[in-house]
This record gives sequence, structure tokens and C-alpha cells, in this order.
Amino acid sequence: MLIQTEATANPARMRFLPGQTLLSAGTAGFLDKKSSARSPLAQRLFEIEGITSVYLDPQAVTLTKTDDVEWPMLKPVILGTIMEHFATGEPVILDEGQPLPRPGLDTAEGKAIQNLLETKINPQVASHGGRISLVDVQDDTAYIRLEGACQGCGMADVTLKQGVVKEIKALVPAIGTVLDVTDHAGGANPYYQQGKGDGAAASPFHQPGK
Repeated sequence: MLIQTEATANPARMRFLPGQTLLSAGTAGFLDKKSSARSPLAQRLFEIEGITSVYLDPQAVTLTKTDDVEWPMLKPVILGTIMEHFATGEPVILDEGQPLPRPGLDTAEGKAIQNLLETKINPQVASHGGRISLVDVQDDTAYIRLEGACQGCGMADVTLKQGVVKEIKALVPAIGTVLDVTDHAGGANPYYQQGKGDGAAASPFHQPGK
């Protein structure tokens, strides 16, 4: 197994890509070993001293470490642990059909963004038959999903960049990136062309629209 690594904007976080599907859809975040009981992989990773959080998405494991350990020391142990897990044949998540934990929604940033969407943004997009939901907040990134008429809309990129992204960043300065994880190809108007930058970045945190 060849596991690739990717640095993130936060030096305390790193992505590990094992080259195979981890989750069929969505994301799962764990802030400690106790909360990770549903994930045999996360349980193993929390055994590594210095690991403080584990986030899973369909393509990668994103880990956060403490400041007193460095990645060159941790990476060999992490790579070995991930390979060991897949060698056992155990699933990444038990009962994946059940709702996955999204601790970012319960943070102050997550609650503020949800309130913004419900009280200011969604009343506006509802007039066009759409809705925008917060999927999760991880570190300095907010993941949102467009639903209803917004899904697949050719103007989705413009709507996000000129409105939603600016509103979220203005309200929560700690958020540096807002990613759209909508399955636009599955929408009623699947002509959405993803652009570059906030609001339209390709993301492994894809969740099917409802």
C-alpha cells in the first residue's frame, strides 16, 4: 500500500491518502478515542501519542497533532498504523449507514454559521426554491451543501463567491475557506461548472444532495 501525504494550511494537521475509498460518502470527525468507538481505524490512530483529532473523508485521513511532536517522528508510526488496519480487513466505520459524527457543527463557529444560514441566507435563496446547509466545520474550513433548486444551478458558483462565502467570512473571521461539497451533477439543472477558489473547490468531503 502506497500512502501519500498532503500538508495543510495548519501545520498541526496533515492528510494521509491510502489510495482506496475510506467512506462511501460524507465525513466523520473524532476529537478523542472515546468518541471514535464506531471507527476501528480512528481507535488505532488515537493510540499514537500526540494525535489529538481524526477526521475521515472518502479519500483521506486528516490528523491533528500536539505542538510538542513533529511530523517526521509521527509519520512512520501513522503510516504503519494505517497499513496495519487495512491488513486486518476491518471496516473504517462500523454501521456506516448510520449518521456520522460531525463535531464541527457544535463549535461556536459552526453554530454561528448555521444561524447565519437559517436567519439570513436561506430566507433569500428559498424564494428561488433553494437551500444551503452547513455540512461541517474543520479547523479554518467550512463545508456547505446546496440543496433544492440550488443543486446543479448554473449560477451556484456566482451565488457562493459573491454572497455566501463573503457573509460567512465576515461573520466568522476564523474561517479562511468555504468549500461547496454539493453533488451538482445530480441536480435538476446539472450544468454547473466548478471554478477555482472559495465556494467551488473540488473536495473529498462530498455528500449526496437530498
